[in-house]
Amino acid sequence: MTRIAVIGLAGRLPGASDLDAYWANLLAGRDCVTRTPADELRGLVPDELLDDPRWIGASGRITGVYDFDPACFGMSPKEALTTDPQHRLLLTSVHRALEDAAVVPGPAAGRIGLFAGVGRNRHEEVVRAVLAARGETPNELALEIGNEKDHSSTKTAYRLGLGGPVLTVQTACSTGLVALHQACQSLAAQECDLAVAAAAAVRAPDQYGYLYLNGGIGSVDGVCRPFSERAGGAVAGDGVVAVVLKRLEDALADGDRVYAVVRGSAVNNDGAKSGYASVSAPAQRQVLREALLFAETEPETVGSVETHGSGTPLGDATEWAALRDVYGKGQRTLVGSVKSGIGHLREASGLAGLVRAVFSVRHGLVPPTINVGLPAGFTTRDDSGLTLSRSAQPWPLNGPRRAAVSAFGLGGTNAHVILEQPPEPRPRADLTGPGLVLLSAHTAPAATRTAQAWTETLADEAIPAAVAAEVSQSGRRARRHRTFVLAGTATDGLPAPGLEPAPEPVAAEPGGPGLCFVFPGTGDHYPGMGAGLAAALPGYAEHLDRYLAACSEQTGRELRGVLAPGPARAPGGGQVFDLRRLVTPTTGRGHEVFDPVASHAVLFSLQLALARALEELGLRPDAVTGHSLGELVSATLAGIFTEQDAIRVVVRRAQLVAEQPEGAMLAVSLPRADAEQLTGPGVWLAAANSPRSSVLAGDREALLRTVDELHRRGLQGRLLPVRHAFHTPLLDEAGAQLQKLLTEMELSQPRIPLVANSTGAWAGPEIAEPAYWRRQLTSPVLFGQALATAAERCGVLIEIGPGQLRTLAGQDRSALGDSTVVTTMRREYQNTSDHEVLLRALGRLWQLGCEPDWTRLRGGRPTAAAATLPPTALDERPLDIRAGTQLVHLPPAGQAAAPAAVLAVPVGSVAVGSVAVGSVAEAPASAPVPAPTPSAAPGEGSSEVETVLAALWGEVLGIEEIRSDDDFFDLGGDSLMSVQLIFGIEENLGFHVPAVTVFQESRLGPMAARIAAWAHSEGSAP
Repeated sequence: MTRIAVIGLAGRLPGASDLDAYWANLLAGRDCVTRTPADELRGLVPDELLDDPRWIGASGRITGVYDFDPACFGMSPKEALTTDPQHRLLLTSVHRALEDAAVVPGPAAGRIGLFAGVGRNRHEEVVRAVLAARGETPNELALEIGNEKDHSSTKTAYRLGLGGPVLTVQTACSTGLVALHQACQSLAAQECDLAVAAAAAVRAPDQYGYLYLNGGIGSVDGVCRPFSERAGGAVAGDGVVAVVLKRLEDALADGDRVYAVVRGSAVNNDGAKSGYASVSAPAQRQVLREALLFAETEPETVGSVETHGSGTPLGDATEWAALRDVYGKGQRTLVGSVKSGIGHLREASGLAGLVRAVFSVRHGLVPPTINVGLPAGFTTRDDSGLTLSRSAQPWPLNGPRRAAVSAFGLGGTNAHVILEQPPEPRPRADLTGPGLVLLSAHTAPAATRTAQAWTETLADEAIPAAVAAEVSQSGRRARRHRTFVLAGTATDGLPAPGLEPAPEPVAAEPGGPGLCFVFPGTGDHYPGMGAGLAAALPGYAEHLDRYLAACSEQTGRELRGVLAPGPARAPGGGQVFDLRRLVTPTTGRGHEVFDPVASHAVLFSLQLALARALEELGLRPDAVTGHSLGELVSATLAGIFTEQDAIRVVVRRAQLVAEQPEGAMLAVSLPRADAEQLTGPGVWLAAANSPRSSVLAGDREALLRTVDELHRRGLQGRLLPVRHAFHTPLLDEAGAQLQKLLTEMELSQPRIPLVANSTGAWAGPEIAEPAYWRRQLTSPVLFGQALATAAERCGVLIEIGPGQLRTLAGQDRSALGDSTVVTTMRREYQNTSDHEVLLRALGRLWQLGCEPDWTRLRGGRPTAAAATLPPTALDERPLDIRAGTQLVHLPPAGQAAAPAAVLAVPVGSVAVGSVAVGSVAEAPASAPVPAPTPSAAPGEGSSEVETVLAALWGEVLGIEEIRSDDDFFDLGGDSLMSVQLIFGIEENLGFHVPAVTVFQESRLGPMAARIAAWAHSEGSAP
C-alpha cells in the first residue's frame, strides 16, 4: 500500500468562492442552494417553463461562471470566448490547486499527471447559434478542441505545462472520485511525481431550476434531503474542485503541507442489474470492502463516512444497507452528505465530498447533514452504530482520524476512498529571521491585489515570514509584474523592520536587465562592516575567510579579526538612520580597519567575497567597474588578475602607499570644474564622482587651508578617514614600484566588459598593461563618467560593498537614464541589519528581471509549503460569447481600457478569408483596408503595414486594442492562428509574404517593419 498525501486544494462550490468558505458553510449548516421565485426569472428562463406548475426554481449555483483571465494562461480572448466555461474553470482551479501546493510545473517539480473530467457540454450549441446569427462559419476543429470532453484535461496540461500522464475521466456522478483513484494508482506505480485529480460540472448557459418529473431524480420541492423520511430527489448544482496529490514519503521529505492522507481506494461497476439507472447493493458493498482491504484498514476505525447520499429513497436505502453491512460493527460512525446543502454536482460531486472529508480528518470535526427533518426509518432500525450527523460534532472515535468517501455514477461505476488525518508536521528550527516574500502577476493591477492579500495574511503573524518567503520564492511562478515584501524578525541584534508596504509593481525585463557590478573604494568602510552577511549569504563567509587568510600571509599579520564589529549600534528598526554618524563618521581612532594596509586588504577581500557569493547565487555581471581600490576588485572579477596575483597587488599597493608621505583627502559638494578652481600647490583633483560631488587630495596642511577657503565661501567639506593623498602625484613613487611588480605577472584581457575609472570609458587593451595601473593610482578617478558609461549598457548598477553609489546616482540622474541603483550593504549610519539590506537588494533585482537561486539562498532547504497563502490574483472578466464582447489587456474595473497610443481595431474591419482561425472565422469584410505600396524604401510604408497587421491581429485573436509592442504569442496566438495570419496578410496586402519573414519578429511593430522591408527588396506589387 502506497499512502498518498493531499498537498493542494482549490475549488468553487455553491455559496463559496473558495474551499475555506465552503468548509465554513458546512460547519455552520448553511443551505447554499439558490431558490428563486418564478417571477424573478422572467427574461432569464423561457416563459413556457416558468408558467409550468412543475417548475422548481432551485439550483446549486456558483458565481462568475463566465469569468476568466485568458492572458494569464496564454490564451487569446477569441479562443476563450468559444471555449466551454467548464474547461476554463477546470484550468483555473488546477492552476490554483498547484499554487496552494507550492508547485511550479517544470523540471524541478518532476512529472505532473492530471486526471480530470467535466460535465455535459451545452456551450457548443450556444456558440453555433451565435455564429449562425452573425452569418459566420464555425471552425470545426477549434470548436471541438474548445468544447469536447476529450480535450478538457489535455488542454489544461498544455496550458500549465504538465508532462506526466494526462487522462480524461468520465464516469458520470463518480467522475471526480474515480479521477482521484486513477491519480493515486499512477503515483503508486511511479508513473508521475505529482498528480492532480479534478472535475468541473457547470451548466452553461446558466440553469436556474428544472421541471419536476414524477419518478425522476429531481426533488419535488427543490430541497435535497438525504436519508430523510421526506427524501424526494436531488437538486442539481455546479462546482469545480482540484486536488494535488503526492506520495506521502516524498511530501514529508520535501516539507510539504499535508491536508490529509489517502490510505486506499477502489473502483468497480454494478454490472448486470434491473435497469441502467438502478443501483446495486452487492456492488456497493464490494467496493467498500475492497477500498478498506487495499487501505489495510479495519472498518471499525473509520469515524465518518461521506456518502453518495443523493436524496432519492431507493438510492439512500440501498447505500445505507451497504454501509450497515460493512461499517456497522457497533462503534459510532457518523454518516452524512454534502448534497443536502449544495445540491448534486454530478461529475464534481465526489470531490466535493472528498474535500469535506479532508477538512474533517484535518480538524477533527464532522459537519452536519441539513434538511433531513425526520430521518428515514431504515437509519434507526438497528444497533449498527451508524449515526446520521445532523449537527457539527467532534470526532467520534479515538485513534487516528479516518474517514471514507463514496461516489456512485449513474450507470454503475462506483468509487470509495479511505482518508486519514495528516501526520504531525516536523518542527522547523530554521524558521526565523527576515523573509523576502516575492509577489508577482501577469498584470500590474493583479500584482498589486496579490501583494495586498499577502500583506493582510502576513500582518497577523500567524504564518512565519520564512515560510511565506520560501513558498513565494519556489512555490509560485515568477510572472512579469513584480513586487516584494520584507517581513519577519531581523538579525544582527536589531529589532524587526515591521511589515513594510510593497513597492509598486515593476515590469521585469525579459532575460534580465543587464547587471553592472560597481565596487566602491575606501572611505566608507567601518568596523564590523558585513558582519551579518556570513549567516545571510551562502558562500560569503568561506570566500571571505580564504581571501583574508591569503592577505594575512602576504602582510605577515593576522587580518581575519579586523572585521570584528565596533561599539554596539543604537537600537532602531527598518530604514532608520543615525544622522550623527552620517555627519561625523567613525575615523581612524585606533581601530585596525583604518590602518592603510589593513583597510585595503580587508575591503578588497570583502568585496570580492560578496561578488563571488552573488555570482554563485546566479547574479552574474554583464559589466564591472570600480572606484580606485574597487577597480582592482572589478579587474579581478573580469579575469585581468588571478585572485592570487590580485591579493599580492592589493597588499603591495597598500604597503607602497603607506611608505609615502602622509596626506589627506577632502570630499566637496562641487562639480569637477568648480573643484578644480580650488586646486593649487599641494592640492589636486582626486575624483569627479558626480556633478555635485568631487574629491580633492594632497598635502594635509595645504588641504586644511582649502577647508578654510571653503568655509569663507560658505561651503562645506568632509575629510575622509584616510592618511594618504590617493590619485595625486604624491604617490608617483608608489605607482612606479607598483608598475615594476606588475611586470612580473601575466595580465589577461577582461572576460567581462570593464569601465575604466581613470577614463570613464570602456577599457581597451591598455587595461592589461602594467603602466595603466601606475596611472590608475596617481590620476583622478572619473567615476561619474564611468557610471554613465556603464548605464548605457546595463539596466542595473549594483554596488558591491559599503559606498555612496545611491547618493551619487541621485546627483546625476539624467546621466544614468533609466538604470536602477541597488545597494547590497548598509552604510555605517543605517540602523538596519545586513541581512535586511541584502534581502531588499535581492528583491529589487528580482523585480527587475533577475532570477537568483532562492534554494541556494536558503542553504538548499526544500520549499516549506506548510501554510495556506492567498492565490495569485487574476484579471478575470466575464467572457460570454452571447454578449458579443471581445476584450484584451483586461484592465481592472474603473480603469481606462487603453491609453491614447493604443490602436483601436473594430471587429470585422478586415477580411481574413474563409479559413477559420483560433476559435471562429470572421466573415469577409466588404471593404478591406487598402494595402500599402510595397515599392517604398526600407522602413517606409511600415506604418501602413502596421495598421493592416493590427487589424488582422484583432480579427485573429479577438482583441480590440493592439499596441505596437504587443507580442503575438503573448496575446494568445498559436500555430493555428499564425497560419491564418499569413492568409490575411496576403489577402489584405495583395502579395504573399513567407512565414519565415513574418515571424522573424513576434511583436507588432517589428513584424510590420520586416514585412515592409521584404516587400521593398522583392519589388512586390499589391
